[in-house]
Amino acid sequence: MAPLLGVSLLARVAITADAMALTMYVVLGLGMSYAAVGGVATALAAGTALGGPLLGRWMDMRGLRAVLLVTIVVQVVFWTSVPFLSYGILLGATFGAGLLMVPSQAVTRQAIAAMTTAGQRRAAFALESVQGELSYIVGPAVVILCAAKMSPSVVAWGIGAVIAAGGAGIALLNPPLRAQGEVALSAAGRPHAESGWTSA
Repeated sequence: MAPLLGVSLLARVAITADAMALTMYVVLGLGMSYAAVGGVATALAAGTALGGPLLGRWMDMRGLRAVLLVTIVVQVVFWTSVPFLSYGILLGATFGAGLLMVPSQAVTRQAIAAMTTAGQRRAAFALESVQGELSYIVGPAVVILCAAKMSPSVVAWGIGAVIAAGGAGIALLNPPLRAQGEVALSAAGRPHAESGWTSA
């Protein structure tokens, strides 16, 4: 549990700071207004909201590692290319990046439910909630500090690297997302007994 919470915190700090990193790039890198930032933030939020259920269904069908691999690759490509994108292309690319964001929070919560007993669960979820609040405190502040010292392009690359590192750490740990005996859905959509999630 401790290694999972550690790598999840790493990914979540960067994910909670992604909107701020894009803000710094649009304002400082492209020299545009905060109204333009609103468009990018909306695209990111819309993509993330739509992507959550899709990624959950995909994990049911293909397994955790397959989803993490695809989302990590997408995040690396997106954040590496951010400094070279015009505003119009950035809007579409940001929506796609939100759609395929590394699902660190959802995976961590499912793993906690699968790995803990009834007596441990309340404390484990409380710790995960503290971790989430900490990521919102640390992530944006670090991005602003780095943007003041470095270029917004470097900040974007750093965000991408940290998200990828956190996702890779979760993939290496490959935590169980279902307790033993819990019913899972097969690729055909029929329930069957399964002791854990399949891995790619």
